[in-house]
Amino acid sequence: MDRRTLLRTAAVTAPVLGGGLLGGALPASAETAQATVDLGPASMACNTLSGGFVGDRPYIVSHLLQPARVGLFDAGVTRLAALADLPTGGGAWASVTDGDLIYIGTHTVADLYRWDTASGELTRLHSLPGATYIWDISKTSDGKLFLGTYPDGKVWEYDPATGALRDLGVAKTGQTYVRSIVADDTTVYAGVGNRAGLIAIDRATGERRDLTPAEFAGESFVYQLTQTETHVIAGTHGNGKLAIIAKNDPADCRVVHPEGVITIGKLAARTADEVFFAAGTGLWRLTVASGELAQLTQQLVGGFAASLHVRGDTVAMFGNTATLWTYDLATKQLAEFDFRAAGMPPAPELPQSICGRGGDWVYVGGHGGIEVHDLAEPGATRRLKLSGEAKSIQAHGRHLYLAMYPSATLVRLDPATREFRTLAAIGNGQNRPNDLTVEPRRGLILIGSSPDYGKIGGALSIFDLRSGRLDVHRNIVDGHPIVGTAAHGGLGLAFAGSERPTAAGSATVAIFDLASRKVVGTVVPVPGAVAIPHLLVVGDVLYGTTNAGVIFALDVRTQKVLRRATLGTGRVDLVAARDRLYAVSHQRLLRVARTTLEAEVVVDGLATDPTSFPMLGFDEDNSSLYTITGRNLLQVRL
Repeated sequence: MDRRTLLRTAAVTAPVLGGGLLGGALPASAETAQATVDLGPASMACNTLSGGFVGDRPYIVSHLLQPARVGLFDAGVTRLAALADLPTGGGAWASVTDGDLIYIGTHTVADLYRWDTASGELTRLHSLPGATYIWDISKTSDGKLFLGTYPDGKVWEYDPATGALRDLGVAKTGQTYVRSIVADDTTVYAGVGNRAGLIAIDRATGERRDLTPAEFAGESFVYQLTQTETHVIAGTHGNGKLAIIAKNDPADCRVVHPEGVITIGKLAARTADEVFFAAGTGLWRLTVASGELAQLTQQLVGGFAASLHVRGDTVAMFGNTATLWTYDLATKQLAEFDFRAAGMPPAPELPQSICGRGGDWVYVGGHGGIEVHDLAEPGATRRLKLSGEAKSIQAHGRHLYLAMYPSATLVRLDPATREFRTLAAIGNGQNRPNDLTVEPRRGLILIGSSPDYGKIGGALSIFDLRSGRLDVHRNIVDGHPIVGTAAHGGLGLAFAGSERPTAAGSATVAIFDLASRKVVGTVVPVPGAVAIPHLLVVGDVLYGTTNAGVIFALDVRTQKVLRRATLGTGRVDLVAARDRLYAVSHQRLLRVARTTLEAEVVVDGLATDPTSFPMLGFDEDNSSLYTITGRNLLQVRL
């Protein structure tokens, strides 16, 4: 069968747990099997977070694509010279070169690869036990490689001469990230998180020294490192601070803060006194002796610099959307090159969100953009570039509203003009919006968010479409991120589902009065639940799902739980369509009776990528549900 034909349909009843509520179970014969259309890859992209040079030829490694790939180009970025698929991993944050060799550290699966660009041979050298991410790699003058990993928080040494991998242990007890790493002939410097720290490890003895500046208190990560012969330069994520630390006397430390910067991006030293770094969409210069900062570019259009290299009088920046920018220090000119146009093949990426609109279009949030599907031509898409990831998208009126990570901003898209406008920034220590709900009666948008790494307490943010005002309500469930939102317009109530921050306690629903802007009640609908990522109001009943696949129904007037049932073993997304509830797991799309919470299978065998969340959208204009199968977009016509 062609992929646009009917597939994987079922009308088999699949009873779930639960007792009586308000009526009987949904009979198996209530509706027939649904028509499904596979619309092809949900989002095709050319994302990258690592790149560099083999001689004068640039290379990039893909990020969150399937398959993960490394591509080598000619010096002018006019053609793809060589391409290799990585058998494991979801891409790479880290890579270094040694002559014709490229060493690549993958994420999702923490494997170390070597690609010989002269012979074309790709070799998996090691899998790092206990790690899922290789965040950074540093090569020393004696040819050894040092790697920083997560979640074990370790430093590793690889010797290309012998092939030996050596575990140097946890950089700092209690810290799970070695986010950045540099090494010289005597010392390895490891930047840790999620409480920012800088640890120096003696290569000969393994002795550790904590070099963390006092000014880094409250920062999430030492996010990037570089070095000169005499200094280590450390940049943070949190408030974007830079520390200049003398190697021979770490007490000789100065901290500077580029104005308006939250995260210090890639760093590279040109001389002993001149360091360049990326921050946001700009390129900056740091003068080591004086600590003076200068911003050299105002905007790198289309994304951010994921890798940075200094080559003579040129600074080369590799963008997250397969772009190379070069900045000429003499002429102050910025040039742009497109790796995708030069032949880097796009591949299916992990979808972040789904929204159908107008019966004609489906919008899929990706990394660095929005993929727009034209239903009149199944498989036909166009890409709208946008920095970050849209974690939730909702249609309202003639616009789409997007909750963006990691900027924690609310963005509006006009589909007619294809223009984006940032409406508000949440701030308040938040960086990951999780859910977005439109309350049309009052013209409000509700956003639930998680705090930045190392911080405690999420937020419910309320944006007024009429006034343009944003109110941020932090810690409405003490210490908990807010991961799900819903609203009852008639009663003027918002509902916020939380995620417990530790192994103790339970995820909670906070009931929030939209007039007084205060919490007026809390409910624990499923004792012991870790998270309540999806909430939905139908009539006077609040429905929600937990991370463990439990669905619950709660009377919004009495705040009493009416019924619980189990739909699956993992996270389940939830929507209302045609007075019915629909839920989706990684494997199944289910129709759920509102009264009994009994379910029947609508589509089976979805096989959604296990590294992503199941997601579900409904477009009332064409009575279609949209979900993900594998990494493809699936339309289910009701």
